[in-house]
Amino acid sequence: MKNKILFYILLFAANIASANNLVIGPLSTPTTTTIRFTVQWDNSWRVATGPANWDAVWIFVKYQDCATNLWRHVDLSTVAGNHSVTGTQLEVLTVADAKGIYLRQNANGVGNISSATVTLNFNTLVDAGFNYQVFGIEMVNIPTGNFVLGDCTGGSQGHNFYCQWLTAATQAAGLGNGAYSCCGWSPALTSAYPMGVNSFYSMKYEISQEQYVAFLNSLSYDQQLNTTSVPPQSAVGTLALAPNTNGRNGIRIQASGVLSNTPAVYGNDLNNNGTFNEAADGQNIACNYLQWSDLMAYLDWSALRPMTEFEFEKVCRGTLPQIVNEYSWGVPAAQPSPAPITQALSSALTNAGTANELSTASGNGLCAWGANNAALGPLRCGFAATATTSRVQAGASYYGCMDMSGNVWEQCVGGRQDIGINYGGFTGVLGDGLLLATGYANTSGWPAWGGSTAGGIMRGGDWFTNDARTLQTSDRWNTNSYQNLNQTRDLRIGGRGVR
Repeated sequence: MKNKILFYILLFAANIASANNLVIGPLSTPTTTTIRFTVQWDNSWRVATGPANWDAVWIFVKYQDCATNLWRHVDLSTVAGNHSVTGTQLEVLTVADAKGIYLRQNANGVGNISSATVTLNFNTLVDAGFNYQVFGIEMVNIPTGNFVLGDCTGGSQGHNFYCQWLTAATQAAGLGNGAYSCCGWSPALTSAYPMGVNSFYSMKYEISQEQYVAFLNSLSYDQQLNTTSVPPQSAVGTLALAPNTNGRNGIRIQASGVLSNTPAVYGNDLNNNGTFNEAADGQNIACNYLQWSDLMAYLDWSALRPMTEFEFEKVCRGTLPQIVNEYSWGVPAAQPSPAPITQALSSALTNAGTANELSTASGNGLCAWGANNAALGPLRCGFAATATTSRVQAGASYYGCMDMSGNVWEQCVGGRQDIGINYGGFTGVLGDGLLLATGYANTSGWPAWGGSTAGGIMRGGDWFTNDARTLQTSDRWNTNSYQNLNQTRDLRIGGRGVR
């Protein structure tokens, strides 16, 4: 069993590719307490000016006990010196909870990260006979800093937060004075609430279909049952999340599971030709049809957490002044508001479905929005960015996160008291890498799943909705009209996490 499964894992890992060609290579276990693999990715940076931040890869490890066949999280050493990486480009950053490590450039620079060999040390002894998987998620550092929350003009649709300047002082004091109220929500927050002032990491891209497949393939049958829309024992080729072929979601059952026993194997088959994980099968397309519980499960499993609405605006706007009706990419330096926006549609692509999928459209503020046709769908994560595009051309946020406006809705922790959603008590506790036996997140303090107040607030607009205002950085219109959509698997909704 071990050799068969390990071979599959090595084969799988060696072929991982995403928006910046993150590749995690063959795995080995040199000792009973270490794991070794190679890693590389493109378009990395670490800069001391401007946003003064860096990108990184969040690395975490899962192991499978052959006695139970269940995959579990591996805690890694919290001492940086216990890990190593070859070459002169990268360094290891440890985290206090031991759930993974970051790899980042060890000096200022911009460019591709060539293949490096990484050796990680386990925090506790894990049986060398177990099977292992190493996962990587591209992240962006969001530095500590003050920023503007809300729309200083009062909001394009009357549902935005009132404009406030968030600082270390307001973070330390909490927000109980109602100055941040909007739509009936006057949050009485504590200093533990993630307001976005303190530093954190955000996923560079929305969750891709390939990433969600990797997640599903590490779950038990019962866990898969609640993280997909069809029973895992369904026939080969059955769509796992989408009700039909609309929406460009190609996640299907590749091998059927056995009721309450053997989990299914999932893969991508966007063209529905029966051959899985071909180059054009849509692995790098943003994953839609994710309801709130799906996103929470993925983030808990990967030891991340949901972002708050405040953090969403910090990632988009950075430390720059608020611009009237701005999108996440702001405006060119020489151009006054309104901000530019260029429509990209999945019906006008080159290399459709591949890791190099590109829009045939070009222009400032290129993003997927306004298709208003269920036969279309979201695009490849980060499709508008190249090695030569500017922030505005790439549709990138201030800190370099992609698709914060358009593609799929971002699900955030937020609230509106008038519709019974109030998550002012959220403290930003991180996922622990484990799920309940039912497949739901087990982390206490996260917004609950189930009932009329389930889920969070959606921000940033989507590929389908034909109203560009919903893509604006401060817009909260969907808190009124779409308040319950993320309790279902909707073709417009995806998400990303932070740490």
